[in-house]
Amino acid sequence: MKISPNKPGVREVECAFLRKYWLAFPLLGACSFLAVGGPFWQWVEGASISVHWANLLSWRTLSWAMASLVIPAIWWLGLHFPVRRRWTLLGALGLFLAMDLLLRTSFLQVPLWLAARTRLDSGQYFMREVCHVRLEENAGRQEPRPAVVLVGSSQVLNGVDTDLLRELLAPVPVIRRAMFGMTPLKALAMSSHMPFRAGDHCVLYLSEFDFTNQDEFPFAWFRPYASWRTLPGVLQSMSRRTKTWHWRRVTDYMLAATVQSWQVRDFLQQVAVHFWAPASQATRSGNDDVKTVLVTSARAELKHAPAEQRAFLRFAKRLAAHDVDMVIFEGDVNPAIYSPSRMAAKSQVRDFLVELTADSGQRYVSREEQGLAFTAEDWSDMSHLNSVGREKLTRRMAEVLSENTSMKREPTQ
Repeated sequence: MKISPNKPGVREVECAFLRKYWLAFPLLGACSFLAVGGPFWQWVEGASISVHWANLLSWRTLSWAMASLVIPAIWWLGLHFPVRRRWTLLGALGLFLAMDLLLRTSFLQVPLWLAARTRLDSGQYFMREVCHVRLEENAGRQEPRPAVVLVGSSQVLNGVDTDLLRELLAPVPVIRRAMFGMTPLKALAMSSHMPFRAGDHCVLYLSEFDFTNQDEFPFAWFRPYASWRTLPGVLQSMSRRTKTWHWRRVTDYMLAATVQSWQVRDFLQQVAVHFWAPASQATRSGNDDVKTVLVTSARAELKHAPAEQRAFLRFAKRLAAHDVDMVIFEGDVNPAIYSPSRMAAKSQVRDFLVELTADSGQRYVSREEQGLAFTAEDWSDMSHLNSVGREKLTRRMAEVLSENTSMKREPTQ
């Protein structure tokens, strides 16, 4: 096929575009600057956006418009002074790395998690909790005093009244890092995002519920919390068969630990799909109700998960290395689902935790020591306490923690 000599090439088209529309760049730059501040945060919150067009004549807007001329200038230089391909590739890689590093900063992290949370459906429990954790992480801990950090599954979310516990333990800070479906393996994967300091108390509520019938590779959990500080321990807790069978998920996990944009891709997608939609207008995601899934799991035949025990040993060592005390409350479920296999698993997990805490000098609070004797009236379903049971457990937890003399340490300097 013969190319017409009169037909302009790509370079000529780009040059013609720059000659004709170069003024569009400062104009767009000025308009984009108007979005900084109020309008931007209004978009983040999913509220109506109001723009003050009179600010177009301000010196700051005009300065931003002039700075926007850098874009067509670089474009023009690239057309008239060709660069070797390898330098182009290196430049593109450098730009990608710079953007990925910028995405790790609070400058972009805070609006990302706020915007994603606003655009989540009410049934997306896990993603909502991730936003909560990452926002608190970016805010940092303001109180220097050692804190109580609650770690666990929905049994902790439903079984511990965080506000009441803060009131009973004041002035000791209480930080919630409990999430729906959390297990020891997931807690280990998430531990780099837990704000532990020396002198803190990590409080857990554990039983056979946490060490049986678990997903062997919950990669959806791993991705938003991926970190090379915890990834090796997580993978070492799994069997070789599991890692081989799920090699694609292992690769996904490693990529998420390396590239921030991949780690937060599900949340970026949520923002992109519902760009203008607040939560009330977002399309229903169709996610299964997490509590229903957990209750179904509680009724199922119990299957021991060795990876959970291995992960918990690593989690305990990680706490000890950071001088964090661990207080484990023996967990329970509704007596209505007691069975011989469940009681055997309960005894096995109890022996494991008693031996672990005895060897490490940590605290294990058995059900007998708790003295709560929950009845059917204390449970909202097969595995979650209701408001009555929650108050009982919270008050008893506060008593045990108050008895611990190390809670009275001076604030860390």
